[in-house]
Amino acid sequence: MLTSPRQCRCCGATFAQLLSLSCDRPDICAEDMEVEDNSAVLATRGDILTEDFCRLGDLRFVRAVLAIPLNGTRGEEFILGTWASLSRDDFDAYLDLFEMRETDKLDDRPAWLANAIPPDMPMPAGCMLEMRPGGQYPELKVSEQNHPLYPLQKDGAALEELLELLYAYGHDLPSLVYDA
Repeated sequence: MLTSPRQCRCCGATFAQLLSLSCDRPDICAEDMEVEDNSAVLATRGDILTEDFCRLGDLRFVRAVLAIPLNGTRGEEFILGTWASLSRDDFDAYLDLFEMRETDKLDDRPAWLANAIPPDMPMPAGCMLEMRPGGQYPELKVSEQNHPLYPLQKDGAALEELLELLYAYGHDLPSLVYDA
């Protein structure tokens, strides 16, 4: 499961390595909002959704990752592709350095997880957004100790916990464990 390609029977997605989930937009963003090229965030006023940025009214979002270490592996992580809500000033500072792939020049920033993970989680989690080098997406570190992701991120997840999370998103467990 960690190294060979797998195809999910429920959605048909092929995973070349360890599975990951990715949210295509912040939860608050309308499903019918068209995804535009990243350059549109600079050229367009008002609400916009791009591959890496979202602006809705006074709210600002950037694409991020949330890594969950897997117990019993050699440093393998399950990656959640998420969105982080930032202040307008932090969003603008990030945007200024994004094209130059120098966002790591920013200090860590407070942020909110903008996707319900797990899917039945009613409240967003307070996080720190840690900048990473080389144009990599920043990493969200959950700081709210009462959020279900906090212990998973801090202590790591067992395979069973990971499979439960995937099941909550509708993925067919046998297709993840057995050859398709």
